[in-house]
Amino acid sequence: MTISCKLRLLLARVNVERAKQGKSPLSLRNLAKESGVSLSVLTALNTGRSQRIDYATIDHLLTYFSAYITVSTNDLLVWEQADDGKQPVFVG
Repeated sequence: MTISCKLRLLLARVNVERAKQGKSPLSLRNLAKESGVSLSVLTALNTGRSQRIDYATIDHLLTYFSAYITVSTNDLLVWEQADDGKQPVFVG
């Protein structure tokens, strides 16, 4: 898979900010409650087992995290070009 989710890193960054504010760390369960994204989706994203992510999920997560840190889509998702030695095929 060449696109991956960096939810684990974002959660760590938010927990640093929460610690500065004297708040307890944010768990996936609490993130699910507070962001409106289901726990099963968050677990799949956090463990790298997700095969897809809906635009609404991206929106909910970025909206939630933006309350703590400056965040963009690039902070949540990363694309890495496959290193298989093949040239991309474009159909058009």
